[in-house]
Amino acid sequence: MSAVVDPNIQNPPQTCAQIRLLATTDLHGHLLAYDYIKDQPTQGGGLAGLSSLISDARSEATAAGIPVVLVDNGDTFQGTPLASYLGTQDVSADHPIVAALNFLAYNALGLGNHDLDHGLPYLRAVAGALDMPIINSNLRNLDISPLESSLLLPIDLGSDAPASLTLGILSVLPVQSGPWQRHHLGPQTTLEVPETAIRTAAAAVRAAGADLVIVLGHMGVGRSDGSNSDLMASHALARTGQIDAMILGHTHRRLPSNDYAIRDGVDIRISTVGDIPTLMAGHAGSDLGVMDLSLAYDAVTGWRVCGHKCTLRPNGPDVPSCPNVTAFAQSAHSTVRRHLSQQVAKTSIDIHSYFSLVSPSPTQHIIARAQQLQVSTALKDTAFAHLPVLSSAAAHGAGGRDGPENYIHIPRGPVLQRHIAGLDPFTNQTVGVLITGTDVRNWLEHSALLFAQQHADTTPHMLINDDVPAFHFDTIFGLTYRINLSAPAQQRISHLEYNGRSVIPDEEFILATSQFRATGGGGYTATPRARIVCRVATSLDQSIIQILNTPDTILSEYIPSLSADCWRFAPLGGREATILTHPDALGSIQDIAHLKPKRLGDTAEGFILLSITL
Repeated sequence: MSAVVDPNIQNPPQTCAQIRLLATTDLHGHLLAYDYIKDQPTQGGGLAGLSSLISDARSEATAAGIPVVLVDNGDTFQGTPLASYLGTQDVSADHPIVAALNFLAYNALGLGNHDLDHGLPYLRAVAGALDMPIINSNLRNLDISPLESSLLLPIDLGSDAPASLTLGILSVLPVQSGPWQRHHLGPQTTLEVPETAIRTAAAAVRAAGADLVIVLGHMGVGRSDGSNSDLMASHALARTGQIDAMILGHTHRRLPSNDYAIRDGVDIRISTVGDIPTLMAGHAGSDLGVMDLSLAYDAVTGWRVCGHKCTLRPNGPDVPSCPNVTAFAQSAHSTVRRHLSQQVAKTSIDIHSYFSLVSPSPTQHIIARAQQLQVSTALKDTAFAHLPVLSSAAAHGAGGRDGPENYIHIPRGPVLQRHIAGLDPFTNQTVGVLITGTDVRNWLEHSALLFAQQHADTTPHMLINDDVPAFHFDTIFGLTYRINLSAPAQQRISHLEYNGRSVIPDEEFILATSQFRATGGGGYTATPRARIVCRVATSLDQSIIQILNTPDTILSEYIPSLSADCWRFAPLGGREATILTHPDALGSIQDIAHLKPKRLGDTAEGFILLSITL
């Protein structure tokens, strides 16, 4: 194999070669193009389809004499009922995800925060069965073996190359991942600030022989003017001056794409953050990232990147699935489908999330009740038993970046195990936190950042701030309140009441919530550990089933009722705003009759556009 010169590079340097980086990210256990919650195939996605795209991209490069490196950027082993099932099984070479990754001959995997969801023993077993390393470069005070902190990867440029080439591959997580996963990592484990870790690790791999440094950053693009490392995200990495290329993820977005058409420090035409070539390949196998790097060599300074081209190849319905990857998954796939088909309860109402961004949804109410039951039970006969138990529930399954199929709908009638899996897709521990009236208000103000400010003009504006993921929006059940969308951020919550009276600043409550939220997930203020008064051992899915099977008259003997109608928008004199939802939402449109919804049309992505009246 010989190095080749890219004819598109103007004024080629003294010597050129090329390498191709292929990248996947945030697979979340999607081996197949299948939606286990709806029990039906999806229109593309999944590793089986990506395998075909990987094969094609490799063949193209091989025919041109260009070496190929294949990496994944984490959140690989969690996210579907299939992945949850595999997380309970012994790990061997036949483990479907392990077998698929080994078959595809990945060179390296970055660690994602959700890869820790099934615990360290499982992660270590998976790492031990893989032919390639799982890498993390910023975990501290933890023996991560058999995971690695870095990888030195020699690249064969052929006999005509002026020098050998070695890539140094590093991987970092956001600092927040430590608190999110403390119940798995332990209290002593921390995550070093990513850019600080990269400076040190990049210097180390260069000293050990790396010519170029590739960073798998399990984080989003971020903002160049962010006030801290987590908000700056990839911009902070780019400014280290130590990186030659970046692969991003975590936020389920795509780069290059119009997602970042107006973002300081990002050039979507050439797919850079700062001046660093950068890719982000969606989620759930939606895209294959392809980064072609042209390299120049100087006898004094060594190799450098002198040109690049970044593209995303969509894994759509026309992409054939790899029969090998499909075969690896088939037995577990069938087992999971049988389990998910079991009836666990009945419902007399439609349970859905179609309008969870404009009104408290039935899905959120059920989750809130289940958390309230868990925490109330855990605190019985303790010093906190006298305090009111509120419960927060995120707007999970609310369309947004994951598209029009990202909604929950459980029709009235039998409730199956797959419906419960849709209500509780994450392995999040429920916790009870001691909070004050001031804390409650601040929590709700942060939640209300989801909404774009609505100004007094005649043109309806989109209700949602597209930069804020829908799952950052929490409803707190057990209170009543209003959200004023004409007010600026952090000043939107009014009429905040408990039991018909105003909540006072130093009043104390217990809030049932997730470990993720309590430790700052979604940008919320992290709760001091001393104020986390209980951690629930039972799983949320079992509590959801209990709630669905227990009549309210009996349930009220154990926990107070939580009103399903706990918040509304403050009236704005008939001002209109627009929202997106699933076409099937029209069957439940009466649920938001107070907002006077009107259908305006459809989008190319498959949403319907509604106007609502504030």
